[in-house]
Amino acid sequence: MIQKAITRYTRFIRNVKHSGHILDAGCGTGRFVKYFMRDGYRVTGIDVSKAMLKIAIRANPDAEFIEMDMRFLRFSEDYFDGIWNSGCLLHLDENGVMATLEESRRVLKQDGTFFVATRTGNEDLTREEESREGGKINVNYYTPDKLRLLLNKARFEISEMFIESDDYMRPFDYCYIYARKSK
Repeated sequence: MIQKAITRYTRFIRNVKHSGHILDAGCGTGRFVKYFMRDGYRVTGIDVSKAMLKIAIRANPDAEFIEMDMRFLRFSEDYFDGIWNSGCLLHLDENGVMATLEESRRVLKQDGTFFVATRTGNEDLTREEESREGGKINVNYYTPDKLRLLLNKARFEISEMFIESDDYMRPFDYCYIYARKSK
């Protein structure tokens, strides 16, 4: 993990109850799951991609992985101490983002921490881009103002929000957000 990612990870776990239960929403290959487990957290990773989950399970055989859409979470209310959503909202249109935020709020405990990382730009837009797996995908960019508006609408209180260049030197920025449920 590169230093900027380590710093973001550390900020997140510093605010999640030690040995708490973390949802890695859109876990992909499970690259963060191993770190959460190493640091003593119980982790549930979800993703809609069976292929990604197979890789995640091979890499983290002791973790719990479930094929699930983050817009429709099958967990009870106030279930998780922390939710990690890194690089997933960019796959959703605005309605999908709202559904994800509302579901995340529902399953997050009142004192839980919600982390979001998504692409950002000077305007809200959807672009067709090459997928790393081959083919084309739609990628959604949201301005920081739009993200703030959506989180407020979903009744999250933003603790911290900042923008950094992509960790892998790709030509876009990411918006990083730490939030909690509003009272």
